[in-house]
Amino acid sequence: MGLNFTVFLTRQGQLYTCGSNTHGQLGHGDTLDRPTPKIIELLEGIGPVVQIAAGPSYVLAVTDNGVVYSFGYGSNFCLGHGEQHDEFQPRAIQTFRRKDIHVVHVSAGDEHAVALDSSGFVSLCAQYELVFH
Repeated sequence: MGLNFTVFLTRQGQLYTCGSNTHGQLGHGDTLDRPTPKIIELLEGIGPVVQIAAGPSYVLAVTDNGVVYSFGYGSNFCLGHGEQHDEFQPRAIQTFRRKDIHVVHVSAGDEHAVALDSSGFVSLCAQYELVFH
């Protein structure tokens, strides 16, 4: 659950969102607030989502093949794309894909995000960069 919005993950790996959408954090390609849950259609053709984390105004979603998608408020580089603009639809974090990193778990904070990969290594998206530990 984010600051003024909610993200639901179904057993089938589908994501639904509702609530405030000022920064596109609902993932539907717009900034319209939604009073009732709506499925994020873009993720339907990608494969099941297995884990999610919500920051105050952004979402991270991990698919069963270890790819991380992010959307919402892009301040402080929290979305992991190396840019500081809002993403209105889920977008894969390419750095993980290029380095063949299979993410299994994510966590979202106020101004940072953390990812755990299948080898037990941690990556941190914070303030200015994506750091691998």
